[in-house]
This record gives sequence, structure tokens and C-alpha cells, in this order.
Amino acid sequence: MDLLEIRYFLETAAAGSLSRAAVRLGVSQPALSRQIGSLEASLGRELFYRHGRGVSLTEPGRRFLAVAQGVVQQLADVREELSTGALDATGSVTLGIPPSLSASMGADLALRFAAAFPRARLRIREAFSAVLLEWSEAARIDLAVLYDARSSPSLIATPLLLEDLFLIEPPVEAGTEAPRGPVSLVELAGRDCVLPGPENGLRRVLDAACAAEGVRPRVLTEVDCVAALKQLVERRVGPTVLPFGAVHREVRDGRLRVRPFRSSAVRALLVIATPANKPVTPLARATMAILQEEVERLVPLDVLRGTTRNPDGSRLKHRGEAVAAGP
Repeated sequence: MDLLEIRYFLETAAAGSLSRAAVRLGVSQPALSRQIGSLEASLGRELFYRHGRGVSLTEPGRRFLAVAQGVVQQLADVREELSTGALDATGSVTLGIPPSLSASMGADLALRFAAAFPRARLRIREAFSAVLLEWSEAARIDLAVLYDARSSPSLIATPLLLEDLFLIEPPVEAGTEAPRGPVSLVELAGRDCVLPGPENGLRRVLDAACAAEGVRPRVLTEVDCVAALKQLVERRVGPTVLPFGAVHREVRDGRLRVRPFRSSAVRALLVIATPANKPVTPLARATMAILQEEVERLVPLDVLRGTTRNPDGSRLKHRGEAVAAGP
């Protein structure tokens, strides 16, 4: 057995239902069933009764629950002990981050980490989410920020920011009145656009929103490079679609402007992902906390635009099942 199986068992016991536990964990119900089945096989005992209303613990299940809760609590206590205080860390942590986010917070992350842990080393690797996902699942990096990734047997994903996407345009020419109000997705069908490729996560979000409204964007060229996309827009080749953080400096300098979309579907979920088969070190956990703090700091400053909390003040939960790869 492993900690992931124990975690899945505890969540299922608390939920009293495989379907509810799967939603809470952010995994599919078949994947959760396989993990529970694997745990039961390794113990040689059935831990749950399956019935029409959900699941109930068997007597071996109740015994295992008491032990598992104690083990998890002990691990939580040790983690808290190691992650509080000075944490006198001398190790290293590797963070993967997409280009659209590194442009707005990469430098601040590096500076905050260096100030908090002067004896440790943070390595930031920039790549698109498809590559970062491969690195995470292969445990080649300690944690990554991904677009719309879901927890799985190989990956644990924690929602970070539900990020708004915008139509990115050049400034209006002299004597021309700037369009006002949100953009309709239909407008993308009537203009030559420069967009990331179809396998890109942000492009998938856009394509899904357009498909729901029966719209097909008119794509002049596809470029999987945020810097190049911004340059093409500045040269008035065509508009693109990006999160605000990727262009906040250009907007401030008057080199680009942004317009929101009418459709609430043009949003992408950023998550912090860690490999499920690799322990999260205290240093990596502290880096996750710095990431969360930086995002929550930058949203009110209008460097990032999106939602970090649910209306009740709790952290964001997972939505959807797909794993997408974005900038």
C-alpha cells in the first residue's frame, strides 16, 4: 500500500460514497475504485460494503480507519514541525512554470524564496504545460503550475487561480475611437487572429467556448510562444487571446490593450501540481505557500486577473475532468 491509497481510503470513508469522494479528490470514480481495490487486495480484506446508497465501512475497514487516521496525523504533525520556524533548509527545489505566468511573477518568486531560504536553491524552469505535465509525472521537477490539470494516480493538483482570458489588441490609431464593452466570441470569426496551437491549453479553453456558441475563430497563424504572440499583435498582424498577467507590462506602457469576453467560459484554471509518487519536501511545501501568497497578492494589484477564492472564502475546488496544456 502507499500513501495515495490511504488518502483515497480516508476520503471515501468520510464521504460515504465513491462518487462524492472522487469529486472531492478530483479523480474519476473508476480510478478511485481501482485504488481502493488495490488497497483491499494488499490487505486481503474488504474495507467497504457497497450498497445502493454508497459505501459503509466493514469491521476491518473501521480498524484500518483508526490506524490510518493516526498515521496521517503523525505525518501532518511532522510536516508542520519541519515547515515552521526557520526551516534551516540547505536543499533545492525545482519549480516548473508556464511563460504566461513567469512574465508576471517569476522574478518576485525567485526573490522571495532567496530571502526566506538563503541557504537553499530554487530552480525555475519555464515551459508550456504539456511539457511541465510530462516532467511532473516523471518526477523530474518537484512542483509545477499547470493549466486545467486534474489530480490523478500520478499527480496531485491543488487549484491556484481561475484566470480570466482577454482579447489582446494593439492600441487604437490616432483619430480612431476604441471599441468599448466586452468582446463577443463571434468577433473572432471575422478577424485574422494569431493564436497558440490547438494542443495548447489556453487554445483548448478558447476553442471549447467557441464551439459552445457555434463559432470558429479565423486563425491567420499559430505560434506557441507568448513573446512572439505579443510582438505580432504589436505589429498589428492580428489579435490574440492571453491572460492579463502575460501582457500587464505592455498594457501599462500603452503598447497593448485588453478587452474581456462576454462569455464566462473563457477562463482557465491554474493549479499547483506535485508528483504523487514523490514525497513533497518541506522546502517544496514552503514554495507552494509562496506561490499561493504571490498570486493572492498580485490579483488585487491588477497584475493578475482572476479568482483565487470561492464566494464563501474557501480555496478554489477542481472543475472538469480534462488535462489541458497551456502557456
